[in-house]
Amino acid sequence: MKLSNLTLLIILGGLTFTACDETTSNDDEACTETTWYQDSDNDGLGDPDASTEACEQPEGYVANSNDTDDTGGSSTSECDTPGEVDQSTDTEIEAMRQAMLTFRNSLSSSLLSEASTCLDDERLYVWHNTPNSNGSNRDGIIYGDLSDEQMGYFQDLLQLFLSDGGYQKVDEITMLAEGLLSTENGDVWSPDFYSIDMFGDPENSGSWGFQLDGHHLAINFLVHGDQVSMVPAFLGGEPAVSSYNGTEFDIFKDERDLALTLYNGLTDNEAGSAVSSSSHAMEVGPADTPGDVDPYRGDYDYSGFAGTGIKYSDMSADTQANLILVMQEYVYNMETTFADAWWTDIMANIDDTYFVWIDEVDAPSTTSPFYYRIYNPYLWVEYNAENALGGGGADYNHVHTITRIPNNPSTSDGGDYGVFAQIINEGGVKTLYEHYAIADHHKASEMLFDYTVQLSQGQAIEHSHYHGRHTHTH
Repeated sequence: MKLSNLTLLIILGGLTFTACDETTSNDDEACTETTWYQDSDNDGLGDPDASTEACEQPEGYVANSNDTDDTGGSSTSECDTPGEVDQSTDTEIEAMRQAMLTFRNSLSSSLLSEASTCLDDERLYVWHNTPNSNGSNRDGIIYGDLSDEQMGYFQDLLQLFLSDGGYQKVDEITMLAEGLLSTENGDVWSPDFYSIDMFGDPENSGSWGFQLDGHHLAINFLVHGDQVSMVPAFLGGEPAVSSYNGTEFDIFKDERDLALTLYNGLTDNEAGSAVSSSSHAMEVGPADTPGDVDPYRGDYDYSGFAGTGIKYSDMSADTQANLILVMQEYVYNMETTFADAWWTDIMANIDDTYFVWIDEVDAPSTTSPFYYRIYNPYLWVEYNAENALGGGGADYNHVHTITRIPNNPSTSDGGDYGVFAQIINEGGVKTLYEHYAIADHHKASEMLFDYTVQLSQGQAIEHSHYHGRHTHTH
């Protein structure tokens, strides 16, 4: 009997097999078989050593062969960090996980091993803003270790965590500003020297992350179940405004211009509370020495800063609106969905937000240095136009910014590095004042606090280097 369709169903012992027939159907095209790769651990990546040919995708097989370990393990499968949670079912977070797995599986075993560690490793807190000269002053692997294809996978991963604006800033810092500096001394500055560290086991755990670290850039990305964060994030630039290979860049245009709009809109009374003078330096920047851990890694209580500056609830409606725009510029460096979740926590505490401005001139502008700080229980921002380091640059053209989530001792939310910030310190929460008072590396230097510390007995100490007020006319 002649068959009239493409397939022959053969039933043996209750098993059904489908085979391609060499005859044709209505379109007279022969069946074309495809190579499919076994995906035993169901991570979307196929085993290059286990394949089959079939016209249609068989169950348990995928089209790619990117899995170097199809048993569900990885170079970090031995990680069993306290505080880890199960994998999220959120589709955006799963896309992030798959992008991370694609990048990981593109690496050689030696690069993967060099870049990978657990979430309770001290490397999670080691980052700095200084140059990674010759690519040898950081842990992990560097951009220069990656092929074009591997670099493409990493850029795909970054773009899932960052908004378009956030990704543009990272690109301008790492490729344009750093590319320009590399023409002066390629042994000190180079886009190839940015470092990647990966933490946790994204194949088996819902808690994992990675760190991008190098000159004027250090961002710590963390996935913890349904939560996604990218703090602390240090973004800087010198030059912050210039051009390279015919492309102009102004990395912190919005952070600068929106803040000037806020400042220029302050009433005299608001300026009297917000504006200070004297020294300006980052309060919670990187460690003093490259290679040291972040001294403010999430387990320090920032609440001592409350009360310094102009409080949101005391601002006019116009000033409040201007402050919101500045805050959003930092929060929405992250991809919108997760920035929205962060912003919800910030707005729930918006009345407890404080703004401080420090400068050295009566009329700050886009070409004069200034500093500002924003404190909210779920957002810490600092912007500082640093002194130029040389090369004839202007002070306003050397910018440091940092974004953090202060630890809020009254809840389990917030905190740089999530719950993992407290592992090494055994969960202890200290005030920043306590940190400065007991840390050896601060005893010989000027303490930069500009707030009053309440001691346990109830008495107050006003720090001797308080930033004095000065008058601005609006």
